[in-house]
Amino acid sequence: MPLVLVRVDCRLIHGQVVETWVPHTGANCLLVANDDLVGNPFLRSVMEIAVPPAVHVAFCGLAEVDRVMTAVDRLGERAILLCATSGDALAIYRGGVRFSTLNIGNLHYAEGKVEVAPSVYFAREDFEAVHCLSHLGVAVTVKATPFEAGTSFDPER
Repeated sequence: MPLVLVRVDCRLIHGQVVETWVPHTGANCLLVANDDLVGNPFLRSVMEIAVPPAVHVAFCGLAEVDRVMTAVDRLGERAILLCATSGDALAIYRGGVRFSTLNIGNLHYAEGKVEVAPSVYFAREDFEAVHCLSHLGVAVTVKATPFEAGTSFDPER
């Protein structure tokens, strides 16, 4: 399987991903799964500016990830799959893309959210999605960069 990392980060592509996760994982492809971004060429182009030319960037809707991953695999690429919410990660998993680990890097604060780690705030929907993924056998870790110890998410807390 060409997936080297599945990451939830509401910022999607940004410096932390490009400068730490890409070299750490040896990825040469960033696959961004986001239904809103697919229809916004301007925001896609802004994100692509931050990525070195040697790294292929692909954008797709949540329902298209399985098909795009097949193409990534055929090309022999090593991909980081980025999505904006834990609910998106669950939808991708339910859509047939299997992964054994999920990295949660950043979810911004909003009213009603609870801080689970610095820069990671969960709403009720996040707890539910992560709980479901955990029970499906996915190990969920909150970790901003590969150099941090990270915190494993306990679905019972």
